Amino acid sequence: MKHRRFLTALVAAGAVLLGACAQGTETRGDDGSGAGAGSGATLTLNGDRADFVPAYEAAGAKLAEITGSGIRARNVPSTENYQQVIRSSLQTSSTTDLIKWWSGYRLQDLAQTGGIEDLSAEWDAAVEKGWVNPETEASFSYDGKVYAMPMYKSYWVIYYNKQVYADLGLSVPTTWDEFLGNAEKIKKAGITPLFATQEAGWTSFIWFGEILSKLDPDFYVRLMNGEASYTDPTAREAMEIWADLYARGYFTAPDTAWDNEPALFAEGKVAMVPMGTWRNAIFVENGLTEDDYGAFILPMVKEGTEPSVIVESGIFAVPKNAPNKDAAKKALGEWLNPEVQKAWVEKINDISANPSVGIENPLLTSVTEQVGEAKPTELERYWEASPPALIEGNVQDLAAFMVDPTPANIDGTLQRMQDRADTEWAKWKGRE
Repeated sequence: MKHRRFLTALVAAGAVLLGACAQGTETRGDDGSGAGAGSGATLTLNGDRADFVPAYEAAGAKLAEITGSGIRARNVPSTENYQQVIRSSLQTSSTTDLIKWWSGYRLQDLAQTGGIEDLSAEWDAAVEKGWVNPETEASFSYDGKVYAMPMYKSYWVIYYNKQVYADLGLSVPTTWDEFLGNAEKIKKAGITPLFATQEAGWTSFIWFGEILSKLDPDFYVRLMNGEASYTDPTAREAMEIWADLYARGYFTAPDTAWDNEPALFAEGKVAMVPMGTWRNAIFVENGLTEDDYGAFILPMVKEGTEPSVIVESGIFAVPKNAPNKDAAKKALGEWLNPEVQKAWVEKINDISANPSVGIENPLLTSVTEQVGEAKPTELERYWEASPPALIEGNVQDLAAFMVDPTPANIDGTLQRMQDRADTEWAKWKGRE
């Protein structure tokens, strides 16, 4: 399978109490030696996903059997606050043993601080055992060294309500015209075809990234790498398509609460939802089964264009000041062990980063089968695709566009995004 990468970025902002990251007594090894502890430690981990805590515990139990070290996870409710916690504590004795982060440029940004450990040896061992796809290495690396291990592998898909589709006699679309046709029939039935919101901040990029990646994957890669311009015709065409979908009345209101999305989808008030396969967990928790919903990869806008799919992966890294640094590195060396991964993916209801670990969930099986059949180019999602400050600002511009998604608002939005790109790429290259 082809795999295109353009290293990544994520939004960071907010202020929190550093005490949320304070090291507890459980972070010391059996001998009390701190960073030198090699086993027998309970590894602390801060994260921003409360729904992952049971999965951390399940995977941690397997890690404890294999390495002697389990995981004690703590959740910071806000993603923005979480990022500030990690950045504020990374260079101090308050850091945890493991940190959850993001791949690509966001990881590079963290690695440039000198605050995280080189995991190249652990990565190479995983590759040798067949536990990870070596083609994905660039997403977890900086300056020739690997600094992270992948948490999962999520494909970005369109979830669809099967009851709505059945009631309206719709089939899963295989072309862009069929996708639009379905949306029109759904709208005429009094149901909102597509979910979209800027209420959660980061969610503002979703439709821009999806449409652009389905319009021209090669341009998407070049734009993310700073090799193309937001004012180029292809970017403008993507915005025009997005504006047209709004003009047709296909989207939810831009201020629709992100937390309401699962219920709206389950109740059939919204027929289709764009999201990574990691979102599958919330649908399962809400009681949906394979009879209630399915997923498909959004068709390419123009027939004959090389197929693509957006992929994301969270990561685990080890701070240099981790109280149990050696034990943490040893645990990450076994993180992709099939025994650990089976326990992990069973709880998160997503796809393992270890290609040898199978999936029992019917929806996820369907997605991997679609990927296997189409063999799409894999693209990192917009959220992780360029320097952090560039993404942060552009997400705000895209959120503003969603409030006024008209053709008259396109050029100004794209120009602001490109002006920021010029500034932030210059800053980023100056740091290298």
